[in-house]
Amino acid sequence: MIDPKTLLERAAQLADQATGEEDAGIRERLLRMAEHYRDLAAHEAWAHENPPSVGAITSALSSRAH
Repeated sequence: MIDPKTLLERAAQLADQATGEEDAGIRERLLRMAEHYRDLAAHEAWAHENPPSVGAITSALSSRAH
């Protein structure tokens, strides 16, 4: 797992970089990348708060075997 704080820091760096970017295409790409990092941070935070149970994992693996 990746620390959500690290992902949010990277998102902030990309957003700051986008603010100073003159090329509109590059600016939009940086902002999309920042949004992706924020989404990843939210996912990692949720996964940390809701770890899968052993029963859920074995159930998922068992259903794939059939």
